[in-house]
Amino acid sequence: MDEKGKAVHYIKENRIDVILQQTLNDLYRKHPGNVFGYLAEELDKHATKPSIKTISGYGVKSVHDDINRVTIEATCLVHNHEEISDSATCGFNSTEDTMNLDELKAINDALHGLPALEQEPVDTKLKSLDVSSGMKLSVSSAILKSSARLQKLSMLDLIQQQYSGKGLKMPTPIVSLLNSGKRGPGKNNMSSLAVCPKLGLSYEKSMKILESIYKAVEEMLKKKQQPCVSPNGAFNVSCDKPEQMIELVKEAITELEIVPGSDFFFVLDVLASDFHSEVVPGQGSAKKGQVGGKKQKSRKISVAVSQSNSRHRYDWFEGQLKPTEDFCDFLEGLVESEDIIGLVDPLHHEDVEGYEMLAKKISSKCLLFSREATPHSSNVFRLNTTITHSVAQLQELDRPATVLEAAVYEEGETMIADLALVSGVGFVMFGGFRGIRGKLYNQVSKLVQQKGPTQNVLSSWGFKEVVPEEDSPEQEQ
Repeated sequence: MDEKGKAVHYIKENRIDVILQQTLNDLYRKHPGNVFGYLAEELDKHATKPSIKTISGYGVKSVHDDINRVTIEATCLVHNHEEISDSATCGFNSTEDTMNLDELKAINDALHGLPALEQEPVDTKLKSLDVSSGMKLSVSSAILKSSARLQKLSMLDLIQQQYSGKGLKMPTPIVSLLNSGKRGPGKNNMSSLAVCPKLGLSYEKSMKILESIYKAVEEMLKKKQQPCVSPNGAFNVSCDKPEQMIELVKEAITELEIVPGSDFFFVLDVLASDFHSEVVPGQGSAKKGQVGGKKQKSRKISVAVSQSNSRHRYDWFEGQLKPTEDFCDFLEGLVESEDIIGLVDPLHHEDVEGYEMLAKKISSKCLLFSREATPHSSNVFRLNTTITHSVAQLQELDRPATVLEAAVYEEGETMIADLALVSGVGFVMFGGFRGIRGKLYNQVSKLVQQKGPTQNVLSSWGFKEVVPEEDSPEQEQ
């Protein structure tokens, strides 16, 4: 075949003549203002879709101290040339969650040539690989961001496609204020204190209240000492009991026209696993317990551990190891005496009997959340493994009762803010307003301004009263 014949065969084989003729006919009928822009867009519809060329990784310093992290970069093949599409540096929940760059060889072998615009096949491959979960999530995030950029879509629009185009709904924000806990100074071992607004407010009004509380606390701490901001954006304080954190906030907002229990509520992140132990049932403690940090005149608590059948023990005051029954009584007293609307990880997730006991005491007036699947509590959910896997997990949960939480150590990725508006979760827990966490709140604010007023997920707190089975089944308030 001569050159002319080869050329004709090439053109016919690739349908170039047919496509060009149709495109030119449409061009003439539509008379677009930007002729060559129109031609580029139309011909691009017939081009081979972008594919994954290389996944690269680079060691970087975390924004948190001297922790080493990895930034993942996706290079895609677009129109016969390589293009660095986007990168991701995902947050993490433990300093032991390390990422090894050597894992990238297996990832490249598995992902090379896969469509860059199809998230599910990529994530399915990632999930099957024997690499760290942090690496899987980082690669998955880099591919999702690349897909959004290549399709000229916002991250919000792309995530909406994952949720089959569902509309936007606004979760209730839970903002971290103070950190104490097992790793901090003082005898209090309960982790941190947060606040959330009353229901029925717009995002802007909710933020106005929460920001005023946050700033008031910050100003008061500045008068006493230079406030130290922790990785979750809250202020580190020394407390001997959790009530001191609450009293500190109340003192800070004395001059503000906002009232706890009316305009806002407290959420206590207990993180009981930090001060949980197991013993052989029947082993005891000689010290007597307290409820709500105060001795109770109206009732006596059986505090001898030998009378407890539970193997679970809690050291919520440094040096006082007590059984589940005592701790549940303490939390009940705390909820009754303070304006606490929610407890996060109030007990160890294996203390199932304890959760049932606590739910019977306070679930009619206080929400219980757990980071592990636990009866009588709602989920606290974090992104994990891959984006597709995380979205699928979220869809299986009771989303209005779920808290979507940022990683313990966030690195500045804001896609969780987009996910919060699309997923239908009832609450978001991004941390405080300072440091890298501010980017998450700013992203939500930007989206709200772009998209206009957004309906709130929650119209009621959804308390559930747990009563003995012989009385009646669960009933929602």
